[in-house]
Amino acid sequence: MMMMMMLKKKRKQVLLSSKSKKDGDDARKTTKLFSSKGKGEGARRERTIANYYDRSSRGGFRPEDFSSADDGDEKFADDDEEERRRRRRRRRKSGESASSSSSSSKLAEFSMKIVLDGEETKEIFNLAVPALGALLADPLMSLIDTMFVGRIGVNELTALGPNAAIFQVIFQLFSFLSITTTGMVARHYVRFNEGCEIAEYKIRRSVSISLFFSVAFGMVSLIVLNCFASEILRLVGTPESLLATAAPYLRIRAFATPFVLASYCAQGAFIGKLDSKTPLRIFAFAAVLNVIGDFLLVPLYGLRGAAFATLFAQCASALSFSSQLFRQRMVPKLGSPEWKTPPTAMEIQRITKVSSALFFSSICRMGVYTMMTTTALHLGNAVMAAHQIALNVFWSLTYFVDPLFVASTSFIARDFERDAEKAKNIAKKLLLLSFAVGVFISIVAFVVAAFASAAFTADFYVQSLVRSVSLYMLVSQCVSAVVFVSEGILIGAGDARYLLRAHVLNFLALAVVLRVVRHFSLGLRGIWFAVLTNQIFRLVQHANRTMVEGNGPDIFLLHSGAAGASAEGGESEVKEEE
Repeated sequence: MMMMMMLKKKRKQVLLSSKSKKDGDDARKTTKLFSSKGKGEGARRERTIANYYDRSSRGGFRPEDFSSADDGDEKFADDDEEERRRRRRRRRKSGESASSSSSSSKLAEFSMKIVLDGEETKEIFNLAVPALGALLADPLMSLIDTMFVGRIGVNELTALGPNAAIFQVIFQLFSFLSITTTGMVARHYVRFNEGCEIAEYKIRRSVSISLFFSVAFGMVSLIVLNCFASEILRLVGTPESLLATAAPYLRIRAFATPFVLASYCAQGAFIGKLDSKTPLRIFAFAAVLNVIGDFLLVPLYGLRGAAFATLFAQCASALSFSSQLFRQRMVPKLGSPEWKTPPTAMEIQRITKVSSALFFSSICRMGVYTMMTTTALHLGNAVMAAHQIALNVFWSLTYFVDPLFVASTSFIARDFERDAEKAKNIAKKLLLLSFAVGVFISIVAFVVAAFASAAFTADFYVQSLVRSVSLYMLVSQCVSAVVFVSEGILIGAGDARYLLRAHVLNFLALAVVLRVVRHFSLGLRGIWFAVLTNQIFRLVQHANRTMVEGNGPDIFLLHSGAAGASAEGGESEVKEEE
């Protein structure tokens, strides 16, 4: 019995040992299988990586070289055909969402690449960034005067307000001098670089004739401001009690008007040569002189001292520009026979053809904002105060768009007839940049109107009125940035007469809208709805002119034969000039 039990126990041990041995063999086989499979996948991945780096070193890639490692793992993870089919079905189902998100990201990346890459973008930034500082020079001088005058009394500070408004109107009216000079110099300068012998002479003639008109308009302004100082101050709403304080400032600073307009003309000449750093240095020097003059003269002579300080600074600015113009041979030498040669009828016609259109366009633009202010005055003091805050914020932020406007007038004038394809690329980049800047300043305008109106007034009702138009300011600011640069492109393409017609039409249309706002007392929202409508109407007009109309400048090469036509036009103009 004992023997039988021992035999059974031994048999059981033999069976267990054989089973464990078999399990061990199976485990070793499985391990070996996975190990060999893992080695195969690793080798394949190594070959893929080696192939990728080998291609990258040669500079040649195919689309499949950029497939991710995850896709490779999916491909070799399982050899089962059914599993691969299921995965393909799942990928097809999610394909639309994946492709849409990929397309949107690629579009955003492509848009940024268009804006930031390329030689054109570098040219735009090299010109626009220094131009911003030069364009801020005159507002900066007014701000410096305000800082020093504000320390001597409320009456003096109040009297400074209408004077600043008058000079702003004058300089805006004659801004066409700088724009016209920029276009003429840009066209001649590119031909000078191409070896055209007569181009340098044409530059000197264009700049000298523009300077003549600048000084002439400045002298007329000087005489009018001195003879009718009190009447002009009354016209802008200056109280009688402040006339004795405000009139001397106006008469003294009026003597700087010829120098200021000559400086604007010289600035346009340098920008036509794609040099915005020289105007920046000169205006920075003038601003420093203005600070020193205010520091020395305002405590002694009050508001008159501020006028003298600004006069000295602006005269120094004009003399510095003259020195640079002579040094760079952009005007004839003193005593040269060229100074004795009067402008021909053709030269005067070329300047006045563009200048007159831009001059009357400026009048229409200023008339638009004057009508808005008049409507706000009719609707009450609170509405007027709120409108003044909103309009000042709006105008202050447009200074960030001015450099792109300057770049558009210069680059398009240079390339439109010479290289239509390059002009098209620059125009597209300028519009994209204007939209980007417009989005930024529109957000700033919205934040200021919605959350920071208390910084401008302590009246809660006026604050609420400003907040009520924050959305209108948000959209208007963005649209106006694109409109402003679009008009610079059209000016560069030589389509100033169309802009005159467009501004006259806008003026009439806005007069009707504001009449309705005034009649039905629609308040500040009605006024800023009119502002937004005006900006959108201008944008639609310019888009129609450049993209739909056949007789407009084909800046984006949408019409057949445009490039050839523009090239022929450029050649004919060169022949005509020669």
